[in-house]
Formats: sequence, structure tokens, C-alpha cells
Amino acid sequence: MEIIGSLILAITHSILFYGKQIGISMIILEIIFNIVILYILHKKNKIQNRAGILLLIPIFILSSTFFIFANSMFYIANIVIIFILNLLMYVITTNEKDYLSNHLYNTFELFSSTIAECNESAKYTKARAKENLSTKNTIKKEILKKFALSLLVVIPVVGIVLMLLVSADSVFANLFSGIEQLLANINFQTVWNMIIRIVVISIVYLLVLSLIFKLQNKYQREEQYLPESKKRDTFTIKVLLTALNFVYLIFCFIQISTLFGKMNIDSNFDYATYARTGFFQLMFVSFINFVVILVANKYNQDRKKSVKILSVLLIIFTVIIAMSSMYRMYLYETEYGLTYLRMFVYVILVTELVCFIPVIVYIFKKKFDFMKWCMAVGLTSYCIINCMNMEKIIINKNLTRESIRSIDYTYISRIASEDSFEVLESKLRSGVKNEEQQRIAPILLKIIYKKKDLSWQEFNISKCKIKEKDNKELVQELNSIEKNNAIKNNTVKKNYNLRNVINEDINI
Repeated sequence: MEIIGSLILAITHSILFYGKQIGISMIILEIIFNIVILYILHKKNKIQNRAGILLLIPIFILSSTFFIFANSMFYIANIVIIFILNLLMYVITTNEKDYLSNHLYNTFELFSSTIAECNESAKYTKARAKENLSTKNTIKKEILKKFALSLLVVIPVVGIVLMLLVSADSVFANLFSGIEQLLANINFQTVWNMIIRIVVISIVYLLVLSLIFKLQNKYQREEQYLPESKKRDTFTIKVLLTALNFVYLIFCFIQISTLFGKMNIDSNFDYATYARTGFFQLMFVSFINFVVILVANKYNQDRKKSVKILSVLLIIFTVIIAMSSMYRMYLYETEYGLTYLRMFVYVILVTELVCFIPVIVYIFKKKFDFMKWCMAVGLTSYCIINCMNMEKIIINKNLTRESIRSIDYTYISRIASEDSFEVLESKLRSGVKNEEQQRIAPILLKIIYKKKDLSWQEFNISKCKIKEKDNKELVQELNSIEKNNAIKNNTVKKNYNLRNVINEDINI
């Protein structure tokens, strides 16, 4: 069962991905892969905790983005996260309920041991092959040895004789002309690709088989019984929390006065510039506070109320700091435009704020597995931004924002793909100035000319929409805009050169 399942997955992987771009193939692989693995684990009675199967929800959501959106911003990150989630799901389902930290440790051990002991899969396959051959007795070793020895003698001798006869008689040589032509038409690149493909299939097969064996062996961290540690003094923790709360009290007062209250400091005060100088620093400060709160409550073994109260106060100040960082980002983004990095700042800070809810519960409930809930919040946020079509939001926001600063079409051109084609086309037809048309036209043409014929494995909704759309009239319009722009540039260049010539004549 294990060998057949591994072969199915290895061949499926080759069919879906070898020499192909990632598209609908990702979700197909995930469906087949998880059906095979979970079926084997079920038949072997290795499933202990069905709650782990819930991770299929984010796995399928992230896998589906490969055939829904054309932008490749999250491609590498999604592949890594999907891979980790699959391993984590198998670890959770094959082990009893435990803290997430232990499951993560087991996931790392499963990954490393699967690769390190991959040779065991090869040995197992070889042993099973020998077992099948010996039980059926279809081929004897002596016959194989004789046959191999005969080939080593016959092929060289017959080959030399044929070469001599072909060179001696032209009529006899015509009998083998077809073979010569066949050998001449062999595409060695195709042969090389086939060899590489077989090697890749073999590697995937061995890795999957090794993974299945490790899951059946229920790879789990051994419990270590250590002597109980002495109760730690919380004096240092109290001093640290008190000092931080005092500093943040002053800082938050200033933030509320300047940013939220917009206190008149100076008539020439530039809020966008002020915002630019702080949002990343404040974001990192909020992360530091997050770690301090967790460490402080981990070593608060006596569950002292003073540490709990100081931790909650620190959370309140951290929330204010995070909101201040978001507001700074909003001011700067309103002035200079939205980018992926600025969008990520919003998402990360909102995720952090939501994660404080399970942290507060952890402060008052020691055995609460806050990491599990924080991971759920983080995965939910990541799946949401994957399904939001962030490229379309960013480009639409930049094209419609009101600011004295010009639109950064260079950045838009760099991130634009089929996902934002409709937004750019709508902007072009909305009666914008000629200068903006001249900046949008090349972006649209780049997207149109980028399209290519996709195989069924590479199917992508956004790309197919542009491919099936009749863009002849739009292309003519865009080419006309570019042509007028080129004529205008040539006219300006000629006038510039003419002025230089006149100036040189005057100087003479």
C-alpha cells in the first residue's frame, strides 16, 4: 500500500509540475496527496486526533490562489507555508492532543528525519522487489546471469560484423538506412529531460515513502523528566514592567496629543513627514512588548496579581502604540501612495492586536494554549490577504487617491499583472489627461502581450480572462496613444536640438 501510494504521488507530481508553471495543478496535487496519505493512515489506524484535519481549510485556500490570481507576490511564501501546514497536519492527526509548541517541534523532527533516513525507503523498496521475485519464481538468477553474459558477448561482436558488412556492400547497407536515420533524428535534449524527470520522480517517491513510514512510526518527542526548577524571583520582572509602563505612559500621552489630537506644534508641521520617521520603529517596539509580556508571565510561577496587572497595562499601552503606528502609516500612505510593504504593515499590526486577546486569557489562565489561537489568527489573516487581490487594491488606491504628489506609475508598472487589468483599463477610459494615458498604455500593452497558451496544469482564471477577451480595439487605441507620444517626444527633441543649433550660431 505504501509503495503504490508513493508511486501514485510521485507520478502525479511529475505530470502536474514538470516543465509547467503553477496553476490549478497545486490544488489538484493537494487533493490527491492528502487523500492518499490520510487513506493510508486511516487504514493503518494511525489517526489519533481528527482536529488536525481542520488545517485542510487554509491549505486548500492557499492552494486555490495559484489558479485564481496571476500575481506572483505570494508564490514562494505560499509553497513553503502549504508544505509546513501539510506536515503539521499529519503530526497533529497521528498524535494525541498536545500543546502547539510540541506539535511544531515534532513537525521539525519529522521533516529532518524524513530527509535523513530517505535511504531506508530505497532499502525497503529493494527488499520488497526481491521478495516478490523470489516468491513468484518467475525468473531464476542463473538464467538472468546467463542472459546478461550473452548480451555482453553478442552485442559487441554482432555490431562489429554489421559495421564491416555495411561498409562492404551498399545494397546490404540500404537495409539499415532507416535505423541510421532514426538514430540521427534522436533529440538528445528530450532524452536528457526524460532522464532528469525519472530522477525527480524517484526522489519524490523515496521522500513520500519515507514520510509515510515516519508517520506510521508516530515520530514523537520523548518526554524528559527534569527536576522541578526553583521558583524564580519576580522582582526583576516587576521592575522591568513598571519601567516600561512609565515610559509608555509619557510616550502615549505625546502620541495622543500630536497624532490623534493633532495638537498645534508648529504652523509648518508636516504630519506625513512626521509619520514617515516612526511607524516601523513603533511596530518593532510593539513586538518587543509582546515578547516581554509572554516571558514575564511564563516565569510568574506564583501567579502574582501585580505581574498580571502590569502585563495588562503594558498590553493597553502596546495597543495604543500599534494604533499610533497604523495612523502614522495612514498619513504617509495617503501622501505618497500604497505599496505592498505599507499594506503588510496594516495587516501585521491588526493581526498583532487580535493576538492580544488570547494573550490576555493566557495571563489569567496558565495552561491556556495561546500559541494555538495566535497561529489560528495568523493563518486567518494570511489567508485573507491572499484572497483579497492586494495588487488590485493597491493600484486602485494609488490611481484614485487625492494628493499633490504624482502617481508612481513606475511602481504600478512593476507590480501590474492580469489581476489589475480591469482597473487600469477603467482608469484609461475615465477621461484622464494625455500624460496619464501615455503612462497607462504601456502597462496595459505589456499585460496583453505577455499572454501565452496555457496547458491544463497551468490554468489560471485571471490569465484566461485576458486571453479570451477581444482586445483588438484596445490594442489599436493603446498603439495610437504610444504613437502620438513618440511623435510628441520627437518634436520636443527636434525643437531642443534646433534651439541648441541656434544658440551655437549666436555664440559664433
